[in-house]
Amino acid sequence: MQTFLEILKITLPGLLVLLAAYYVLDGMLKNEERRRFYDMKRNASKVLDPIRLTAYERFALFLERINPESLILRVHQPGMTAVDLHVALLATIREEFEHNVSQQIYISSELWSVIKNSKESLIQFINTYSAKVPDNVPAIELSKILIETYNSMESSPIEVALNILKTEVKNF
Repeated sequence: MQTFLEILKITLPGLLVLLAAYYVLDGMLKNEERRRFYDMKRNASKVLDPIRLTAYERFALFLERINPESLILRVHQPGMTAVDLHVALLATIREEFEHNVSQQIYISSELWSVIKNSKESLIQFINTYSAKVPDNVPAIELSKILIETYNSMESSPIEVALNILKTEVKNF
């Protein structure tokens, strides 16, 4: 029994020192891991933040470019008929969209959905009002209808998308 107590006197302090060293080293290693993770995120942020801001800028530009007023001004050519304008508007919207589609990886999925929906709503809007105008009418007639109707909307899909985009950029 005496030998057991002697062994316990030697072993117990050693175990306490071992446990204390374990907890101290474990805390230090966890802090070091957190610091490295933070440094890695900070370095990644230095690279990704400008790219993300560029993506936001490109989508803002995309939304402004597909606004019916600016879109019609860019697409309309003298001598166009309503059907020519209709086809040209849809082709231009799709080209603009395809040009910017790769930027979706830098924005939130919610914003991406809103941008896609605003594009689809605009295409549907153009299709709806183009169907109401005879094909051989001059393009200026369709232009007037599209611009007047779009401007009379209380909240257009493009405005909604731009407001959500601006909010996300401010939160970024």
